[in-house]
Amino acid sequence: MVRIAQLELTEPAPALRESGPVRLLVRDAGRPVAFLPITVPAGGLTPDEVTALVRRAAPPDAAALAGPAGSTGRVPTATVVVTTCVASESLARTLRGVRAQTVAPVQTVVVDNRPATSGVAEFLAAEGFTEVVLVREPQPGLSRARNAGLAAATGEIVAYTDDDVVLDSRWVESLTSAFAADERIACVTGLILPLELATPAQLIFEEFGGFAKGFQVRDFDLGEHRGPGALYPYAAGVFGTGANSSFRAADLRALGGFDETLGMGTPALGGEDLDIHLSVVRSGRMLRYEPAALVWHRHHPDERSLRRQIHSYGVGMAAMVAKRWATSPEERRELTGRLAAGLRHLLAPGSPKNAGRTRSYPVSLTLLELAGVARGPFAYWQSRARGTRKAAA
Repeated sequence: MVRIAQLELTEPAPALRESGPVRLLVRDAGRPVAFLPITVPAGGLTPDEVTALVRRAAPPDAAALAGPAGSTGRVPTATVVVTTCVASESLARTLRGVRAQTVAPVQTVVVDNRPATSGVAEFLAAEGFTEVVLVREPQPGLSRARNAGLAAATGEIVAYTDDDVVLDSRWVESLTSAFAADERIACVTGLILPLELATPAQLIFEEFGGFAKGFQVRDFDLGEHRGPGALYPYAAGVFGTGANSSFRAADLRALGGFDETLGMGTPALGGEDLDIHLSVVRSGRMLRYEPAALVWHRHHPDERSLRRQIHSYGVGMAAMVAKRWATSPEERRELTGRLAAGLRHLLAPGSPKNAGRTRSYPVSLTLLELAGVARGPFAYWQSRARGTRKAAA
């Protein structure tokens, strides 16, 4: 087990008395700047020892991690959309986090993707979430649920998260401030850190890559803010993750929302967030990764769920690529030119995707992921055929 702790550089450091491994989130004036692995020795660490250790390991100039200063003026309003299919304490915790934001959203929408059996409506009433707008989406699929939230949203920004996260109190503030800073930004993604690292499966998922994309603000487009590597912009995972993703509502609607042939609840099992982030960038719009917009995610604690998750990631990624290949001749040519780079990214031990994995990383998980990649194109066509049949019915 690895404990999670936090430290604010502008305040006196706490003592760490319990020995063992710790992951320490370091903040500077509230802004996350590092997530440090620390081993606390027997006898613990005094505040001075903690301070000295963090000063050696944390970035020397935290201000350099922030994005460009300035604002276009008024901060846009936000609708928070939480997708769910079950009534749970985790959902209530997420909604309490929305209530605790330093900048309140103008609207909170919960999309129930299993309304016949979930009990979400009764749960929200019993827990006193009277301010929540409940949207029922009986057709299964995460993309359908997110699109239903978009249809109900009244805010200029629609900020998506899941029902298994804990929101930092500055989440909405950080997202909306990023949009205010540059009118070219159509999408903002944020930092996702593990809520706990209590089981081997949770630790392995972090070794797989986790959700975090670093502590540096990064802009992505097709011009001066191109990402590194020959795969750009098709290494879409660098853009962020759907559990912490927000959009100008007008831009997302103009792009057609999330592709309903992708995502959990379809044979494709995922890929909808990769797809929409790629669509934002390829449309000529800008996407910003803003780590100050922080949420904490509870990873699956058991090995069986982890194996299913890793396999579904392979399926979803390949399904997304198959969709782009099938629907755009221009992208088909681009993807063909990146085939060799894509194989190196997927298979090479030193690639950005695989570099953080140790020799103890289970080979079985790599094989499950690759099996998912092989399955992905077939899953996409199955999902697409299913959608065609429903449209014709």
